[in-house]
Amino acid sequence: MRVQPFEELSPIEPVRPGFRSGGIQFHDLMAGTDGDPGNYGLQLVDVHDAFATPRHRHNFEQVRVMLDGSFGFGPGQVQHKGSVGYFCEGTYYTQAAQGRSTTLLLQLGGPSRQGFMSRSQLRRGIDSLATRGEFAQGIYTWVDGHGKKHNQDSYEAVWEFIHGKPVEYSKPQYQGPVLMEPERFAWRTTGPAASLRELGTFNGFGLQLAQLRIAAGGKHVWNSGGRAQLLFCLEGQGEVNGVAYRRWTTLNALAGEQLLLAAAEQTLFFVFYLPSFDA
Repeated sequence: MRVQPFEELSPIEPVRPGFRSGGIQFHDLMAGTDGDPGNYGLQLVDVHDAFATPRHRHNFEQVRVMLDGSFGFGPGQVQHKGSVGYFCEGTYYTQAAQGRSTTLLLQLGGPSRQGFMSRSQLRRGIDSLATRGEFAQGIYTWVDGHGKKHNQDSYEAVWEFIHGKPVEYSKPQYQGPVLMEPERFAWRTTGPAASLRELGTFNGFGLQLAQLRIAAGGKHVWNSGGRAQLLFCLEGQGEVNGVAYRRWTTLNALAGEQLLLAAAEQTLFFVFYLPSFDA
C-alpha cells in the first residue's frame, strides 16, 4: 500500500513540449513502472488561463474526472464538475479550456501494450532531441544529414526516440470520448457502512471505474483482489490501515492487498481498477 497526501506535493510546470497556449500546472499523485505495458501516471491538472490544442490522438488511454470547472473536447463534448471522461487510445479529440478548471487525470497504457511515457522519460527525450533540433508550438523541427528539414509532432518525436521505433496508433475501440455522469448511476451496498457505484469496464483488460462511499464513523475492508487499484479521496477524512487520509489523498492498493478504511467523516473515493496485461 502507498499513501500520498496531496499537501506534501509541489506543483510542476509541464514538461511535454506540446502545449500551444495557456497556463497549466500539474501535481503528480502516483506513478507506475517505466517500461511496463500498464505504466500509468495519476495527476491533478490545474488550468488557469486560455488553453487549447488542435485535433489529436494518443497511443495510450486517459480518464478525466472533473473536480472543478468545465473543459471542452469538441462539439457537444464538454465535461462539467463531477463528470468523468474515458478517452481510449487512438481516439481523436480537441481541447479547449472554458475558464479555470481542476481535473484528476489518469494516463495509462492501453490494449496495444505500448505503455505510457513517464515524466522522466519525457524529460530525457526532450533534452536529447533539443541538441539536434527545436521544439516550438507542439512541433519538433530538425534538419537531417542531407540538409532536408523535417517537422513532427513533439510527443511522437520523443516517443520514437525513447522507444527506438515508429509510434503506432490502434483503431479506437470507441468512436470518441465517453463522458459519464456518476450521479445518474445507482449505489450498491457492499458492507454495513459502504456502497459502491460502478461506472463501467473498458478496453478488454479490466480498466474499471467506480466510486466508493463510506458512512461517517463506519469501517470497510477493501480487498484489492488480483489487480491493483488507485483510490483518490474526493471528500472526507479518516484512516487506512492506521494511516491518515483526507481530501485529495491518493491510495495505491497492490494486487492481493487488504485495506481497512475507517471514515471519521463520510468519505467518497474515486476508484481506478488498473488493467492487467499478464499473459
